Parts: sequence; structure tokens; C-alpha cells
Amino acid sequence: MAIESINRRAILRGGAQVGAITALGGVLGGLMSRQAMAASSMGQLEPAASPYGPLFAAKDQETGLELLKLPRGFTYRSYSWQGDLMTDGSRVRGVHDGMGVVMAGGKGGQDAFLIRNHELRGIAAELLPAKGIYDGNLQSGGYVGGGCDVLRVRNGKLVEHYQTLGGTSTNCAGGVTPWGTWITCEETTYDGTSAGGKKHGYAFECSVNPNETTGQPIVGMGRFAHEAVAVDPVTGYVYETEDSRNRSGFYRYKPTNTSGRYGSLAQGGQLQAAKVTGVAGAKLLALGGANAVDHVGQTLDIEWIDLDEPDAAPVGGVGSGPFAEALSKGCLTMSRGEGIWHHGDSIAVVDTSFGRDSNGSDGRGLGAVWVYTPSKSNPERGTMTLLYAAAARVAGNNPDNITISPRGGIVTCDDGDDVEDAYGAGQRLMGYNADGAAYILAKSNVIIENSDIARMGRTGQFPADDYRGSEFCGACFDPAGDTLFVNVQSPGITFAIRGPWAKGNL
Repeated sequence: MAIESINRRAILRGGAQVGAITALGGVLGGLMSRQAMAASSMGQLEPAASPYGPLFAAKDQETGLELLKLPRGFTYRSYSWQGDLMTDGSRVRGVHDGMGVVMAGGKGGQDAFLIRNHELRGIAAELLPAKGIYDGNLQSGGYVGGGCDVLRVRNGKLVEHYQTLGGTSTNCAGGVTPWGTWITCEETTYDGTSAGGKKHGYAFECSVNPNETTGQPIVGMGRFAHEAVAVDPVTGYVYETEDSRNRSGFYRYKPTNTSGRYGSLAQGGQLQAAKVTGVAGAKLLALGGANAVDHVGQTLDIEWIDLDEPDAAPVGGVGSGPFAEALSKGCLTMSRGEGIWHHGDSIAVVDTSFGRDSNGSDGRGLGAVWVYTPSKSNPERGTMTLLYAAAARVAGNNPDNITISPRGGIVTCDDGDDVEDAYGAGQRLMGYNADGAAYILAKSNVIIENSDIARMGRTGQFPADDYRGSEFCGACFDPAGDTLFVNVQSPGITFAIRGPWAKGNL
């Protein structure tokens, strides 16, 4: 594998760019203003008009296929499809999921390195051939098949791609660190010890340099069904979400070593869980009823409670070990914590199932976005504000991953059942106007015929099918805000989208 040298200082510069983005502004402020005018409302019922205009089927610059619907003036290129041969001689695994981007290497350190998860669960026939391996033990006739790989992009084109982490399971999302690495998270509590394997449910740090990725779990960050993380570049605290239906906490990890470099998080720290001040066991599952929130725009006071056993085993009928301890100490419960993103002085947090279903069941709705803002005077306190709640599937269909552009604009990835809108069937990327209303930014149009597979030279890599219902994952902008990278989970494709971002707020 001809992996070019990677400049550590360039990585640090790139990571600093990610952390040093502009303060929360137009979009989030607009959301607050909008919801304050209708505090009892659950949110919008129809998508807003996009500042970028209506969507049209656009051709992929790599394959010529019309895989995405985008506004006029936008272009895209596909990379690293499921089954493609990688630079290191291995094949791209499927189920592309969370992803982060750092800038490093090349002239001036301006290559984009995408570190990408594969949400592969269960036991696979082969171990992902990475240099950093966590659980490489044969168990139940196979191996834990998940992990991460790296895509190196220069001037809009894929230069190389290679494995960096293997022997992990159900790598869902994660987050980029200010020092230019990627924290990947296992969304499982699988325990393979009885079959000769290891316990799972941890976070791992990945470098763009595969020789640096160790496969060492960050045990102190907790063992639970992780979703994503966001690192506060000022304090070094790592905020974490948990995806376990109505058994999800909101956590943060205070590392002992705050030097901000690869491996520092694994040296230990304190795991904490969020508690609503004055409300023991507060539920944040829907509006009203037994919940501690009754209107969009409501702000709750938060305090952080130390957890003693981050590596505790799950408790039957209760949830993960950390959640069970948090619950016993009066901490809050969310429905399904998903994407999380630090921006400016605050952290945007997605709960993909906030609300009620048609049967009136809490925590089975269409999703919401919260914002946590740390107190400037007391690091053990802060506030959580319910920023946005979806009211109809066509306007908000279970947001999952979230990203915020360098210009302060929000993008979320829908993850609900396929929904018909003005552009037909297909999953969506949603943007948010300056007044906080959600609009359709992009729509999946991934329909693959056998003739397409043959023409691309990808025979046997995946079946022909209508993949429009496969979720978007891992949305992230490069630090300059020129390119939005995003995955389609199946058949497993990475896209790089460029366009006239200045026409809107992204």
C-alpha cells in the first residue's frame, strides 16, 4: 500500500479548523425565535421552500448515473462503493454509516481524509484486515466484522482508501476530535467472551495514519449502545449519545489527560450523566404527560452526575450498565440519542424518536433537536433547550446524523420509513432556513439495474435494487465548507456534493 506520508502538524491544523468554527447563529437563533412564537406547537407540517431551489435528478460525475436529486448548480461524485478494491488490497465493506473529515497531508495539508464507519453487526466470515484490531478472535464460526476505513480525497477525487480499524461491531457514528482524529462508536453491548471473543459497546480512536490506530477501547467513555460524540475544544470534554429505545442517557466524559493528542482519551477519565435539576428521573420522550418538557422552546437546567462504573454490564429490563446507574441517581432519560455536533458555545443533540406515535406511545415520534449549552460560570451545570420537533413525516422524518457547516447551517439525515414528498420516494438530507424551518436539500435516487452494475464493472459486489429507502449517514462538511460528504448506507456509497452554498445558509 502506497500510503503517502501524513504531516502531523497539518492534521492538527485541520482539526483546529473543525473546532474553531463560527458561533451558533442564524439558524439556531431563528429556530428559537420561531418556536417562541408558537411554543405549544410541535413544529412544521410541510417542508419549507429551499433557498437553493427545487430538486432535479443529477448525474454522478463518476458513473453517469442519476443517483441523487439536487438543486440546480450542484454537482457530486461517488467514491468507494461496497465491494470496491481498496489501495491496501482489501475490499470495501458495506453498511456505510458515520463519518468525519480532517485535513492533512498533501501540499499545505489540504487533502481531505474521510474516516468512515461500517455498521456491520453479528459475526462475519472474515476479519476486516486493518492494522488496528480490537477483537480478532474466532468466535461462533467467524469474526466480529465491523470497523473503519479512510478515504483520501484530493481536488475532489479519490486518491486512495484503506482500512484503519477492525474487530469492532456495529460502528454507527462518532465524532472528529480537535486534534484531527475520529472517535468511532459501537452501537451494541454484545459480549463475545463466552465464545472466545471480547466485550463490545465501546468507543475507539482512529487515526488517518493506519499505523497509529491501536484498536484500544476507551473504556472510561462507557459501555453502552453508543451513537455519536462531540468534543468541546475548550474543555476537552466528550459529549456522548446513547441509542436504546426509551433507555438512553445523555453522557459526557472528562478525560484525565487534556493534552489533546492521539491516545489521551484512553488514559482514563470520569464518565458523567445529565440530570434535570430538581427533577429526579426526568423523562424527555415527548411533550407533556409524564415528561419534563411541555413545549418546543422550553429550557431545562442541567447538572452532571458522576458515574462509578462505566464498564458495568447491562441490567436486564433496565438498560445498559451506565444507564442503570444514571437512572438510580436520578438522571434523565431520552428516547434514542443519535447525532451530536459541537458548534460555537453549544452542542446540538438529536433524539430521533422524540414524540408520540399514532397510539400515543411516548418516545416513538418523528424526532427532535436539542441544544445543550454549558454554563460559563460552573462547568458542572448547563441548560438543554428543545429546539425543534417534527410534526409530520413529510416535514421531518426521524432525523439521525447531524452536521453544522462552517457557516452555521444545520443539515440532518432522515432515518425514518421511506416517505413520499413532492419529489417522489426516497430518503432525504434536510437543511434549515434562517427562520428555523426545515427544507429538503437532497433526495436519494439510488436505483441500480443489473446493466448499471455491469457497466460500472461492479458485478457481484451488490445486487440490483431500488435503494432509495436506504438512509443517508455520516454527513460532514470539509473545514472550508466547500464540500458536503455523505454516505448512503446500502449498497454502500460515499458522495461528495459541491454547489453554490452561498445562495443559502449552508
